[in-house]
Amino acid sequence: MKFKISEKLYTDSDSDKLFRRNMIKIKLKRPVNGLYVVTLPLYEAGIMEIYDYNELLQPYYRKLKKTVDILGVSKTREGAKQLTCDILEDVYSEYGKADIKTFFQS
Repeated sequence: MKFKISEKLYTDSDSDKLFRRNMIKIKLKRPVNGLYVVTLPLYEAGIMEIYDYNELLQPYYRKLKKTVDILGVSKTREGAKQLTCDILEDVYSEYGKADIKTFFQS
């Protein structure tokens, strides 16, 4: 499994230093306590998914031959839920429909 961090990454992080440290850990596939990620769906069902980042480091997910597109990073599950709302609002205002993939590819 590969992680692809979006250039339009949404976050609720207050500290740039902590945010950068967490991004390095994600790129190196190191565990991070209390980090939730918003991703495109892994199995073509739904619009977006929220995972505890450490869950994606488990052997089941590591064996997958997929790329996980990380769209948002939050310190809490509630924050991740708010990020999904923010993403949907921005996508709807730009495209008028829930075309998440196109929004993050452009």
